[in-house]
Amino acid sequence: MKQIRITNIENHISLFNNQNNLFNDIKWVEPIFISMTSAYNQNVEYLLETNNRYLYNMLTSEYKFCKTFSPISKITTRNGLEAISTQLTNVMLKNFTHLKSTDIVDLKQYLQYLFLELMNNVADHAQADGHVMTQYYPINKKVQFAIADKGVGFLSNLQLKFPDMKTEGEAILKALEKGITATPQKMYGHEKNAGYGLYAMLEILKQTNGRFVIISNDTLVRFEDNQYTTKELAYKWEGVVIAFEFDEANIEFDMDYFKRNYLWNEILDDDDEDFF
Repeated sequence: MKQIRITNIENHISLFNNQNNLFNDIKWVEPIFISMTSAYNQNVEYLLETNNRYLYNMLTSEYKFCKTFSPISKITTRNGLEAISTQLTNVMLKNFTHLKSTDIVDLKQYLQYLFLELMNNVADHAQADGHVMTQYYPINKKVQFAIADKGVGFLSNLQLKFPDMKTEGEAILKALEKGITATPQKMYGHEKNAGYGLYAMLEILKQTNGRFVIISNDTLVRFEDNQYTTKELAYKWEGVVIAFEFDEANIEFDMDYFKRNYLWNEILDDDDEDFF
């Protein structure tokens, strides 16, 4: 029986093909696979089906507040994303009542900022709907967030500004740099670039010893233990998947300090950059 996690997702992308009945062999899934399944099902005539009640309930059931996971939400435009981010954050925060009030404030800012920025990236760049969810694991005491789309991928977007770029791996790593975006933004009447969502995710996960996986078409980039691993996929995922997770034990840091020292300081001093 398959256990599909953020740590082995590349081994299970082959499940996403028409007429596949192997979903019934799944024992355990994490949000990264659920968001991918939701995105896939929206884009094919033949829906993937399963008799696995856990997976089925995550995809179809109405949310109950006693659950530790959020319902699948669909991202089309930036409209309404703050409300979705707030909902995702509130689902997670109800599991952290044992934390000090100051830590809860930082955690709330951390989660809401990351959720919103990563959803904004999909709304701005994917050219397809995003499918997002998050879950808290009380035994392992970790949070995982995942968003998947069946859009154009990183390379197609970044080649608009970096035409010499050749591979999805190059594009993913470039997108993690500060201020890199393919979308022009307007602020105070001037065209500026945003591009702080993925960079902020990376820096926050460095601070909390977290991890992420980014998939774009034929390439996966994994960040864990402060190291990158890049893999060419045996089975292509047409679109983008972004998933991150962190452990509860590593969340005690000041979000305002992070913003001042990793984002605001350089943004305020650089006329060519913009607030995130």
